[in-house]
Amino acid sequence: MRLSAAPLRELPPVTRWLAAAFLTGWVIKLVFGFKASYYFGLVPYQFLGGWLWQAFTYIFLHADFWHFLFNAFMLWMLGSAVEPVMGSRRYLLYFLGCGAAAALLTVAWQPGSVRPVIGASGAVFGLLGAFAFLFPDARVYFYFLFPMSARTMAVLLGGLELVMTLTRPGSGISSITHLGGLAAGLAWLWAERRWRERPARPERQAPDPAALEREEIDRLLEKISTRGQGALSRSELERLDEYSRRKGGRA
Repeated sequence: MRLSAAPLRELPPVTRWLAAAFLTGWVIKLVFGFKASYYFGLVPYQFLGGWLWQAFTYIFLHADFWHFLFNAFMLWMLGSAVEPVMGSRRYLLYFLGCGAAAALLTVAWQPGSVRPVIGASGAVFGLLGAFAFLFPDARVYFYFLFPMSARTMAVLLGGLELVMTLTRPGSGISSITHLGGLAAGLAWLWAERRWRERPARPERQAPDPAALEREEIDRLLEKISTRGQGALSRSELERLDEYSRRKGGRA
């Protein structure tokens, strides 16, 4: 399999809606500028102060047209392959979950930061993880030049983002957000697979009626042998008599 995008008119529904949301967010950022980033981007200091909506809204804002275009293009490429396999509802939850997890890791990494983080890259890296997980041997092109498997590209990009996180903490690109989305997506899908593959609990077998009856008769006979026939109640005597008749007089 090779990574290829569906024609725009054939985009799966959630991918199409997300692309429209990207466009809307870019226009909002264009109109309102820094105010949009401050209130709806991810500002770690404000998030910890209770602005929890930012864990989702930051996904749909982009710094400029090229930032928007790149993430929309990656959404188009990856979403075209991943959404039909996952199903629309699960795909949407996965996309938003990866974006939110990336936000939480970003906040944990830079809790005092007041610089807004914006863009869908964390969620898109989650889609990259999903594509690599679902189609590990699919042929992709790293930076559109170097052919490799999807699994290899996910590992390579994850490694690069980790190095950039550790060596360029003041960069204008939030590599920790990318890394968080990729890691969250892979962890999500791995946990799902483990859950589906867990051993089924053995079903409890219904007790054998004949065995239960034999147990009861043995108990009554034991009662007679230790305490005499007078120890049996009327119903127990009737039960023993009925059993003897059915078994031809043998108890």
